[in-house]
Formats: sequence, C-alpha cells, structure tokens
Amino acid sequence: MNTTAETESTPEIRGRRTWRDVDLRAVAPFAALLLLLIVGAMVNPNFIGLNNLANVATRSAFIAIIAVGATFVISSGDLDLSVGSMVAFVASLMILFMNSGVIADPALMLAAAVVLTVIIGSLCGLANGLITTVGKIEPFIATLGTMGIYRGLTTWLSQGGAITLRSPEQQELYRPVYFGSFLGMPLPILIILIVTAIAAFILYRTRYGRHVVAVGSSRDVARYSGIAVDRVRTIAFIIQGLCVAIAVLLYVPRLG
Repeated sequence: MNTTAETESTPEIRGRRTWRDVDLRAVAPFAALLLLLIVGAMVNPNFIGLNNLANVATRSAFIAIIAVGATFVISSGDLDLSVGSMVAFVASLMILFMNSGVIADPALMLAAAVVLTVIIGSLCGLANGLITTVGKIEPFIATLGTMGIYRGLTTWLSQGGAITLRSPEQQELYRPVYFGSFLGMPLPILIILIVTAIAAFILYRTRYGRHVVAVGSSRDVARYSGIAVDRVRTIAFIIQGLCVAIAVLLYVPRLG
C-alpha cells in the first residue's frame, strides 16, 4: 500500500516546478528590462508614462522590423552582417530616386519609390542568399563582403555626404508614415505589430516555417528529409532584405 501511494504521488511531485527549474538565461533580459524601467521611473516619473513608452516603441520599430527578418536567417542557421550597410544603401537609392524628379506627380513618385525600395531590398537579400548557397561561402564571410560593398556604394552615391529629400511636397506627403497615427496608435507601432504577426504566422503555421526550423536544426537531416535546403536559406535572406526595405520606408520620413 505504501509503495502504491508513493508511486501515485510521484507524478504530482514531478509536476511541481520550483525556482530552480527556471531558465535564468531566458529570464535575464526581461529582468534587466524591468530593472531599467524601475530605475528610470525613480529618476523621472514620466519615464514610464504612456507618451514616453509610445515614443520609445516608435523609435524602436525600425530596428524591430529588421530583427524580424533576422529571425528567419538565424533560424535557418545563417547570419547576416550586412543589414546595417544594406539599410543605408537602400535608403540612399530611394532618396536619390525621389530627388530625380522622373515622375512629376508627388504621390505617384512616392508610390514608385516604395515599389523600387521593396524590389532593391529583396534583391540585396537575394544576392546574400545566392552568394551563401550557390557560391558555397560561409554566411559570415559572404555577408561581411556584401557589407563592404553596400557601404562603398552608399559612400559613392552620397559622395561622402548626406542625402536628403529635396522636395517639400514629398516631405509633407511622406511625413505621416512615421509621424501619423491610426486610432490613436502611432503608425510605426502598428506596422511592426502587423509585420511581427505575419512573420509569426509564416514561421509557426506554414510548411516553409517548419522547413526553416528544420534546416536550422540540422541541414543534413533536412536534406535527407527532402527539404530544398538552399532554397529555404535563400528565401530567408530575401525575407531579411524585404524587412530592411520596410524599415527604410518607415524611417526615411523621420530623417528626410
């Protein structure tokens, strides 16, 4: 009887979780963030005010969108060191195109610039993916090289200086993308929520998302399972480039 009672109580004991079961590495970033919020609130009570939190979230949306794209690249077992230089390169081409005046109507010019930016960002991601997969070059080396290329092209395009939107009409038309709001929510926050939701759906609810995780876990096992490993990795880089383009579209009206 005692043995039976002990056996029956074992699952209950095993089911209990204690503080020792907590993964400190997973909790540490959130604990550090909470500590920063507490210290900031002690220094200035307005630090945790709704307006300030919305301002911080708005400014962070630019980086967050790029991080969403990096999630796919990292989950597939790769990394991309060129995103910073890619942002500068794509933004430079977008602004130069808008300053060219090839389309007289400001609204049509902005629409064309948006399409061009998305295409350029995706092509930059495709280039990184093909160099890594078809060229059989380690992503660290490949994206380190493209980082230098994008940076050099940006310096050449800007002639070592700053590039800004010249047309006041375009600036005024484009300004609401960053400074506007919808139902009281700043547009950058709304955009990052939409991008994150779409990315989460792709990663957790689609076959491609499962393939990304499988490739990142073991490329050999994924290949033996019939997964097109190189295609999955290349698409991940394209998604990274697309997210860079979205971030550029969101941030250019702030810097102008």
